[in-house]
Amino acid sequence: MSDPGPLFSWWASVEEAVIRGDGDAPAAPPGSPDEVKNLAEAVIAEVRFDLDRAQQLLDGIGELEDSWQRVVQLLRLRLQLRRSQGDRQILSKLKESVRHLIDELPDSEMPTRARALALQAIIQLQENHPGEALDVMADAMNEIGEAPSRPWFLDTIAQAYIYLGAWSEGRRTLRKSILAKDLVDDHLGIAISSGHLALSEIQGGNPGAALEVLDETWSKRAGDLEPMSRLRLATLQLQAAVDLNDPEQVRTRGQLLDEILEEGGDSSHSLIGFALLARARTLAMQDRLDDALTDLDAAGRLLRQPELQLLLAYWRVRLVPREQRPSNWKEPIESMISSMEKVSEGEILGRLLFAEEEIFSGQREVAIEQLDEAYSRAVQANHPYWLELVDRSFREVDPERHASRTIERFSGRPAEELAKTTTEDATIIFADLAGFTRRSTELSAEEVMETVRSVFELAVPLLAKYQVRPLQYLGDGLLAACQGDDHRRRGLQFAIDLLKRTDTASRIRRAQGEEWGLELRAGVNSGQVVFGLLGSSFKQEWLAIGKTTNLAARLQSCGEVGEVVTLPEIAEAASIDPAMGIIEPHELKGFAEPVQLLRIRV
Repeated sequence: MSDPGPLFSWWASVEEAVIRGDGDAPAAPPGSPDEVKNLAEAVIAEVRFDLDRAQQLLDGIGELEDSWQRVVQLLRLRLQLRRSQGDRQILSKLKESVRHLIDELPDSEMPTRARALALQAIIQLQENHPGEALDVMADAMNEIGEAPSRPWFLDTIAQAYIYLGAWSEGRRTLRKSILAKDLVDDHLGIAISSGHLALSEIQGGNPGAALEVLDETWSKRAGDLEPMSRLRLATLQLQAAVDLNDPEQVRTRGQLLDEILEEGGDSSHSLIGFALLARARTLAMQDRLDDALTDLDAAGRLLRQPELQLLLAYWRVRLVPREQRPSNWKEPIESMISSMEKVSEGEILGRLLFAEEEIFSGQREVAIEQLDEAYSRAVQANHPYWLELVDRSFREVDPERHASRTIERFSGRPAEELAKTTTEDATIIFADLAGFTRRSTELSAEEVMETVRSVFELAVPLLAKYQVRPLQYLGDGLLAACQGDDHRRRGLQFAIDLLKRTDTASRIRRAQGEEWGLELRAGVNSGQVVFGLLGSSFKQEWLAIGKTTNLAARLQSCGEVGEVVTLPEIAEAASIDPAMGIIEPHELKGFAEPVQLLRIRV
């Protein structure tokens, strides 16, 4: 099958059948084996979460021609991921198998490879590698073509953005996914994207916005959705109502969830477990504690993953009034936390509960120790929602300590040390958004702000990773400093990785036919810098003053989009091979002779 046309058409027809929701598999392409129709039915069953049916169909398919056999292999891997329940060992094996499949797929089978790339990205997300997932999805978007599954890819891209803390770009991508699916009446797809968007609003502290999204989807699509899809929407509606702390909303949303749960019967689907967890919270609010604990026990029989068992253990304590909790309530949660290598939401919530209990007992310093541990674990996971949860508690208990921890996260130094005026060797980074003036005149103010916010949100995980301290946000630019040991390598690598990440975001936008990307250029310079704090309690700013800073700004202005401009000696001192870029002379203000600049193209 050297012609990609039949394979592309087959994938497209199968995915159109999923969107129609009629369950009818398309006919096999002319000249293909009869079993290909069964393969199409298996794809439809897998996408619609009928996993047993999909497995049964796959097991009945014999050996096929190579191109079709690789489709079978991809579908088997997708089923394994669906059933993995986040098991790290299974994910690790799956990742290797998917990578091997991708390496095997020739250009003539690009439609299958695009979907294999998307599967690889989903695994990377589950392993908490959102940056890698985003890179892979940029490639997948370029290979998928105008296939019906193209808007589905946007959901994975949005999840990667949200895991990175790039909330603006994540929500923007989900809204585009919903619009694209709306054009073809993809009811299931819209329900999935709306759920993702609503959850991001809930985690961002905007449950009212979440309800608006969910209610609109419910009013337009609920009648065309299967019970499990409606259950997911109703669960999120109830979760948002609980976060709003609106008794009337909680009552009406709870009644709706009850009705859908009754329709579900004895199903063992994990979505029922999450629904029972949400309902348990509302029952506890209504002083029906026994019923709430019964729901949690039932949820525990459906949600068997260790991370979810820990989350349920937390809620079994959280929902019980303090005076009714057993004296040893901490022990099961502590034991489960210590048995897990991976950071989870249950661990973060559990540590915050420990801190809350210590505050109640008058043990403020012990509480702060718990918050410190929760903060370090949230930083380790680099999960923006968990960091926000810890931040909220820290601000209430010790706002000064919270501010110090945040500064230390990015600088690697205590805040009191940074408050002093010092002169030291450091690396300065200037990054600038290209075409800002034209962008400001052609786009609305809200669109410009959203773009700038996306750039800075994408930078945050990298700032923390390389301990680079943001000094000033200059409208469309960022001034940052890297101090301490190995500052040249960390500062230069931060600039390179930031431009790579924004280039990936730009590629994704371009693949959707958008004109405006997130293109940056950057200048990096090292040398003596004067650091100090300027201002008063009304407004304070950290400044980096001197020739090193001025030259970094000029280097940035010499760059093209997608370039990091620095000096060759800085790259050498940072153990970065200058051969990765181009060295050429450039006239710079204040220099009598042309200066040799290193242009690193990301």
